[in-house]
Amino acid sequence: MIQDFAAGGVLTLQHSETESRRFGFSVARLLVPVGQSHSDDAVIALVRESSSALIILRAESTRDSLFQELRALRAFESLHADTLCYYHWALANSENDNQERSGLSIEHGGAWREIDEILTKSFQEYKNHYSMNSRLSSGVTLSAYQQWAAGLMQDSQSVALIARDHTTGQALGFVLLIVDEPHALAEVALNAVRPDAQRGGVYSTLMQSARAHLAHETDIRDLYISTQIGNTAVIAAWKKLGLTPHLDLCTYHLMRRDAFDSAAPH
Repeated sequence: MIQDFAAGGVLTLQHSETESRRFGFSVARLLVPVGQSHSDDAVIALVRESSSALIILRAESTRDSLFQELRALRAFESLHADTLCYYHWALANSENDNQERSGLSIEHGGAWREIDEILTKSFQEYKNHYSMNSRLSSGVTLSAYQQWAAGLMQDSQSVALIARDHTTGQALGFVLLIVDEPHALAEVALNAVRPDAQRGGVYSTLMQSARAHLAHETDIRDLYISTQIGNTAVIAAWKKLGLTPHLDLCTYHLMRRDAFDSAAPH
């Protein structure tokens, strides 16, 4: 989440139990806070000390010297797996948002069955940083998003919005928000629209409704959302809605040469 990269944050390398189970070998996450409060040497030291077969590292895209050092590490095979771009939406003056498309209603909450159905149809061919690594198991991207969505549905900080067709009652899309009251921000953690309902205003209505909900029901005034930098259609929709670029993060996969070959699936 965006708050994991806050300037001045703690630099920690954490074992990822979920991803370790998913791939069948030890996986760790290393998230580097923005700015220069943590030196390249400090980051590299944590990488060297780790015994994980795979380290998934994310850092601000401007840290060219760090990425150069990562690529030079002889003990690791290094892959630039993706660039994640964050956009920001100010929540002030949201009362003018056009929240409902004709024939569409927005509901708070929703059944996991409906969200899972939309997610499955929308993310079947979706590519993320897992997809870019040929040494990882194929077909995990969709199941990873399903697992993430299921967890979000149980999170006390999350808010689910469902777009439903007035006539048929069919769920057409959803937004899952994480509301971080202590840090006065929120993030669209996951969202999707059924392929046969896309380009009909469902997505923009969901986004405007999420913005209005936060502005009217909470004290939060900043909303963030992210996607892979190559997802140009979604980014164009954000810009049309008035979102602005905030932060670009590069994702690197660091695969330990003495462990990965024997641990990775064949």
